[in-house]
Amino acid sequence: MSLFHMHTRKIRRSIALLLGTGLSLAVAPQLHAADVSAPAPNAPAKEQILPGKIVYAQLTTPDLDKAKTFYGSLLGWTFKDVTVSKGRYTQAIVNGRPVAGLVERPNMVAHGDPLWLPFISVQDVRAAANAAKVWGGHILFKLQNVIGRGDESVISDPQGGLFAALRSATGDTPDDTTPPQQGEWVWNALLTSKPYEAAGFYQKLFGYQVEAAPDAKRGSAYLLESQSITRATINPLPPRLPDGAHARWMNFVQVDNVGATAQKAVELGGKVLVQPHPDRQDTIIAILADPSGAAFGVMEWHDTATTGDAK
Repeated sequence: MSLFHMHTRKIRRSIALLLGTGLSLAVAPQLHAADVSAPAPNAPAKEQILPGKIVYAQLTTPDLDKAKTFYGSLLGWTFKDVTVSKGRYTQAIVNGRPVAGLVERPNMVAHGDPLWLPFISVQDVRAAANAAKVWGGHILFKLQNVIGRGDESVISDPQGGLFAALRSATGDTPDDTTPPQQGEWVWNALLTSKPYEAAGFYQKLFGYQVEAAPDAKRGSAYLLESQSITRATINPLPPRLPDGAHARWMNFVQVDNVGATAQKAVELGGKVLVQPHPDRQDTIIAILADPSGAAFGVMEWHDTATTGDAK
């Protein structure tokens, strides 16, 4: 394994361990076998597909203007409106590159609750969608080609966790070891009632290497890796949720100060679902909801490895 991958994997695994026990959202051994036209996010010049990498996130919201005000004021995002065939769509920009898409659906009753949807890279979207059905998933939006972005399909896993499979038209952004900055996505976690079954589903669908999360109870939490880099964790749904609650993906944004961000979210009309609290390795996390109710996480992640303080 290259030094590049070793360093990146160490950083990503450290983040993964942070969420193994500290995440309490009101929200093992190796397992064996939106309809808009928008530019691709930060596409590299040469096509490179990294199956299993979570490459993008998209918010579906009933009020785009309110969402832009909220996330712009809270995270420092700027926005670039994109002309689409129907509805309204904008891209969130951080340090000159797109980090997310926001699509407006005024009639959310017909489109489900407001939510952040992760996009996971695949080599073949049609094959992934067909495989998802075989292994107990459901296709919510069948394959379509989005001009400038590529082939995509929105899928539900067997426990109801929603994600999009994406084959980028211009390739995935290469992994690097640059520490995340304010407003950039830093981590992803799947919360589910059946972590072991979910780990098997995602392993078969995306080719992940699956490892039991250290210090987790047997069968309760897993790490998902591709290209020797930890991409996400799978954690159990918190007990406070009602029986039969659907699985859900939770995306985390890097912020400079979680406490101040949570306070400001409330001032901007959002809510704090899980209060700021310290997690492992001096990291702080919180779970917030925007004014429409879409949940997301914020995190203060400090790369202690670069200062020699890695534990």
